Amino acid sequence: MKGYVQVYRNLNKKLGNEGNCVYSVRGSDGLVKKHTCHITLHDVTFRVGEKGKQRVRDEKRKNVHAYIQGRECYNKLEDFDYRYTDDKLITVYYNPYKCDSFIRTDTGEKITKAKVVVIGCGEKGKEVRALL
Repeated sequence: MKGYVQVYRNLNKKLGNEGNCVYSVRGSDGLVKKHTCHITLHDVTFRVGEKGKQRVRDEKRKNVHAYIQGRECYNKLEDFDYRYTDDKLITVYYNPYKCDSFIRTDTGEKITKAKVVVIGCGEKGKEVRALL
C-alpha cells in the first residue's frame, strides 16, 4: 500500500557495537529503504505469511515471512509522544515455532491491528509495544 512501510527484524545485520536489534524497513515498492534500531508506526497491521511460516517450521530455519505494516511516525524512540505512557502500551511478540500470529503478552490473545507501535524497546531493542 502506498505510503506504508513494512518492518521486520533483521537477524543478520548489526549497527554499531552495542549489539542492539536491527530492523529492516521495506517501502511500498518492496525494496529495503533503511535499517534502524528504533521506529514508530501508526495505522498498523500485523502480518504473517502462512507459507513462509510453514517453511520455517519444516526447515527449522528462519526467513522473512512476518512483518509489521504501517505509516512511519518517528525515526527515534526519543521523538515518541510520551502521553502514551508505558501502562497503555502492550508488549507484542511473534515466535514462528510456537504461534501462528503476533500475540499480546498480557493476555496471550492474537493481535492483528494497532493504532501505534513502537519497535525497538526494552533490553537491546528486542521489544515491540503497541497502543491499541
